[in-house]
Formats: sequence, structure tokens, C-alpha cells
Amino acid sequence: MKTVAKGESKKVLGEDIFNTIKEEILNADVLPGSILDEAKLMLRFGVSRTPIREAIRRLISSDLVGMEPHRSAYVKPLTIDSISEFFEAYQLTQRMVFILSADRISGEAVKAITRVEKQIATACRKQDIRAIRRLNDTFYGMVAEGSSNKFLQELYIKLREFSSRLSAIIHKSLIGDEWDVHAETLQRDHDKIISALADKNCDAIGEISDQDVALFRRKVYKALERRVPEGAQFVSPK
Repeated sequence: MKTVAKGESKKVLGEDIFNTIKEEILNADVLPGSILDEAKLMLRFGVSRTPIREAIRRLISSDLVGMEPHRSAYVKPLTIDSISEFFEAYQLTQRMVFILSADRISGEAVKAITRVEKQIATACRKQDIRAIRRLNDTFYGMVAEGSSNKFLQELYIKLREFSSRLSAIIHKSLIGDEWDVHAETLQRDHDKIISALADKNCDAIGEISDQDVALFRRKVYKALERRVPEGAQFVSPK
């Protein structure tokens, strides 16, 4: 039987709490601007204040949560400025990642990405937003891994976290009449990425990346113009 070192159970528990809240933020189950009340979280997870504060500290380090002196922690709002800055960085980073990946990725990796895309298609048919976000992150993460550049990969994955929050809110706003068109567009874009990777077409995949980001940007700003999910905060700069 494995001996549990002193403090190990608390560390594992804190890790579980951190991962649970992080997933809820990325899936837009806990929306931008929401307060993370320590007492309620203690009751929910059945723990003392220490692991809750540790989880919140890690969420602050991940830039998902903010805290002001003598106030409760809160999920960081998505401001117009932060969204604009994100798209600048995202477009440049994704284009470089895609081009390097098209040049360096293996055939086996492309096949693995294709299998993930089939899972995304299934999740889209079920309108399973949680699965779509998770599988989308896997899809783009595998493309980034194909670039064989760990520094770009780490930067891209960090940007993908911010994009996940936007995507989840958009997906929730599209459930209904617009969902089928959205799902078809998503699959068509993924198919283009896979084809360019398989053909090692660096020129084509650069253009595909720009189109992918442009489409994402349009959907985000369209969501800003309509009624967004209750509780979501898109904050204009003062």
C-alpha cells in the first residue's frame, strides 16, 4: 500500500478544486464577473478555507481570476480592450504555429488530429459545449505540438485558454436555429487545416489561419451586439 506523505491529500484536494473551477470558467459555466465566495466554495467542496484560498491563488496566477484588497475574488471580466489585444496576439501566434506545423508535423500526428476532429463532429451533433471546448483545445494543441517549438507552443496554449472563454459563450448563444450552420462552418475549417497539414502546404495554411481567426473575431463581436448569456460581462473601457 502506498504511504501518503503528510500534506499530500490536501495538495491533491486543492488541485481538484483548482481544476474544477478552472474548467467551469473556461466553459462559461461560471461567467465573467462572477464572485468566488470562499464560504460557499468551502460548503460546496466540504473543505476548510486553506485549500480554497490555494485554488483561488492559482486561478489568479493563471490570469482567470482577479482580487482587490479586502474584497472577494472574481472571475475576470472580458473587456473590449482585452479582446482586441488577444486577437492581435492570437492571429500572429497561430499563423506562425500553423506554418511551422505544416512544415514539421508527422503523418501519424495528422491522422491523430483527424480522429479528434471526428470526435468534435460528434460533440457538435449532440450540442455538447463542454466536449466541444475540450476537444477543440486538444485539436489546436496537437497542431501546436506539430510545430516542434516549445516556446511557441506554450504561448499558443495560453492564448487558447482565453479563446476558450470566448468560444464557450459564443456556443451558448448559438444553441438553437444557428447551431447547424455554426457546426458545419467549424468542421469545414478544421478539414481545411487538416488538408493543409497533410499536404505540408505552408502557404495555404497561413491563409487558412488568418481566415480562421477572422471568422472567430466576427463571431465574438457579433455576440457583443446581441443579448449575451445572463451574467456574462463584456466591459467597455472607461
